[in-house]
Amino acid sequence: MNKNIVWLVSYPKSGNTWFRMFLANYMKNTQHPVSLDEIESTPISSDPICFEELTGLNPFELTPDEVDLFRPEVYQVISQETENTGKINYKKTHDAYTLNNNGVPLFPEGISRCAIYFIRNPLDVCVSYAKHSAVKMEKMVYLLLNDDSHLAGNKTGQLRQKVLSWKNHIKSWHEQTLIPIHIVRYEDMQQNTIKTFGSIVNFLELEFNEARLERAIVNSDFKLLQKMEKEKGFKEKPQISKNFFRKGKIGNYREYLSEEQIQRIVEYNYDTMKEFEYIDEQGKLTV
Repeated sequence: MNKNIVWLVSYPKSGNTWFRMFLANYMKNTQHPVSLDEIESTPISSDPICFEELTGLNPFELTPDEVDLFRPEVYQVISQETENTGKINYKKTHDAYTLNNNGVPLFPEGISRCAIYFIRNPLDVCVSYAKHSAVKMEKMVYLLLNDDSHLAGNKTGQLRQKVLSWKNHIKSWHEQTLIPIHIVRYEDMQQNTIKTFGSIVNFLELEFNEARLERAIVNSDFKLLQKMEKEKGFKEKPQISKNFFRKGKIGNYREYLSEEQIQRIVEYNYDTMKEFEYIDEQGKLTV
């Protein structure tokens, strides 16, 4: 079987969609920015329409656990459909790396070329995700620290996605050994943009061209994406949020989280935050 699926993985609000816009621009390789609709080529793995088309089953007539029994097979069909074309399927996912009730990984090794994992400071994730979901900050703090956390799975919207806590979402992908993984920090995407995006292009074994890389970065600039969304909308924006591309700022949590909330998030995630340099050797926040 051909390993032709690349998983673009992240906890929500960690730069995944920004990268998808960069990738769309890099792959198309034109002078002008591609539209927001171009990221249809990197659909989310929890799309219920795709599930129903490939299984003949309405996912909302099944329990989320029953849906997960079929998901590995769905991805295998997607892989087989493009097996002879040489095409790579890029699929966004917010799912943690988990097994279904049959003990089978949701993301099959046999069709998985690799994964890119986007990690962001959990303090900023908390604020961005709360604004995105239009929920109170305290509720989002709870979700980030809770291993029962999941997205969607209701009678509308996307399939249920187990996201776990922030640290265990990372751990689930970081510690699995079946799919090669390249981890990038959102903060490095902002502050060391050419080097960071270039490292992903190399990891994906795409043709590397520096002028093309720089142009794709310019054409997927965050402020440009905000402008595009304002002018024409963005179908991935939840109805309850004002906009999808909100601020993207580093350290924005200082304006919204209390000291007590910051302390709880840091204490729970301390080892993981230190491993990925959000906390220095003296135990102080670096962002």
